[in-house]
Amino acid sequence: MNSVPPALRGSHLKNIDVMALSQSWAENSALSPSTTEALLKVGVMRQWQTGQVVLSRGQSISVALLLVKGRMRVSVTTLDGEEQLLRWMLPGEISGLSSVFADTTYPADLVAAVPSEVLQIERVKLLELIGQDASVAVDLLRILGLRINQLFDTLADQVMPTLEKRVWATLERIAKFNSVQVPGGVQLRVSQADLAQAVMASRQRVNQQLRRFQDKGLIRLGYRNIVLLRT
Repeated sequence: MNSVPPALRGSHLKNIDVMALSQSWAENSALSPSTTEALLKVGVMRQWQTGQVVLSRGQSISVALLLVKGRMRVSVTTLDGEEQLLRWMLPGEISGLSSVFADTTYPADLVAAVPSEVLQIERVKLLELIGQDASVAVDLLRILGLRINQLFDTLADQVMPTLEKRVWATLERIAKFNSVQVPGGVQLRVSQADLAQAVMASRQRVNQQLRRFQDKGLIRLGYRNIVLLRT
């Protein structure tokens, strides 16, 4: 591979305004301040330590969860027993809405990646709040719509024909919501193990692909982080 195909490089790294992009994504994926304030009045705060399982796939739940502080891993386990990372849940985001509204089980495993504070809102209180405040209902519908779009983005990344394209597409997706601007590029807060889970490949194969990107001057590998370099 003498050059990176234009489709692989994508448009994210050319004249990228990382801070604006990150801020926009965070604002879009998080609840509005007014909705958050309303939920704080009816919810109960709980604390979770690193590695604690907050919810398990298939678990019956009657609460929605608003992450106030920290970070959560959202993942599923394949038939082969391998964990597949779907996304990170960041402060301001809410989870469990589909299960609460449809009275179904939780569709993934939710694990605290760092010490976290979570607001739990019981179904009855959430439905009462929605009935009283239409703006809360609209905001929650917006969040559900965004979550569906994120799911389709994840599925689209996974069906790309080569590992090279899957890894690159996943790096660009992570850059949207879990990155910071650093000299020369964008630092993604992701380990190679997490990346391997996200693209459904072995850590060894993903490491080999990342080193090819690094040799091309596209990324810089660090300890539990990857920097996408602007070129």
